[in-house]
Amino acid sequence: MGTVDCHLVLKPLTGLLEECGDTGVVVAGEASCFAALVDVLGHGPEARQSAIVAETFLPGCAGADLTVSLKGLHEKLRRGRGAVATLLELDLASGELLVAGVGNITTRVFGVEHTRVLPRDGIVGYSMSTPRVQRLRLRIGDVVLLYSDGIRESFELHDCPGLLAGSAKEIAERVMKAFRKQDDDASCLVLRYTA
Repeated sequence: MGTVDCHLVLKPLTGLLEECGDTGVVVAGEASCFAALVDVLGHGPEARQSAIVAETFLPGCAGADLTVSLKGLHEKLRRGRGAVATLLELDLASGELLVAGVGNITTRVFGVEHTRVLPRDGIVGYSMSTPRVQRLRLRIGDVVLLYSDGIRESFELHDCPGLLAGSAKEIAERVMKAFRKQDDDASCLVLRYTA
């Protein structure tokens, strides 16, 4: 049985204080871990209101079918701003990782094999393709990174020596410091699968 170390870092657009339109949720149980990262379109108070809707809805999705959960989030965000979102569920015993995403949240797995998960096109709350679930198998020590477009999309481990060292919190803060853009809200969610 594995365990998971998780951490989420959110940074609003410079000057907007706490009005961040990016948000995330982690629900870690004894057998599994559910996590989600959501980037509401735009920034400021209106984006924050839609982010709060997502924060309220998503914890109840732990253990549910990811495509059903994304469709539910789609309905919840219809009256506000749209968003991009990625949801995942990790089985702690087997290391099976289920991932479903819509829009440009980047999902990468670093381990023996480096993998990038490709989301479906669309905007949650506006026009969304039918989500699909992708299945991966994590090994002990693998690190999963989810990040919004407030983080530079393409970077490699050699761009920031020691990027994956330490705890999930240290990794998330290092990604934010090294690769954050200054013209948007930014978020990074890190899961490290451990023994």
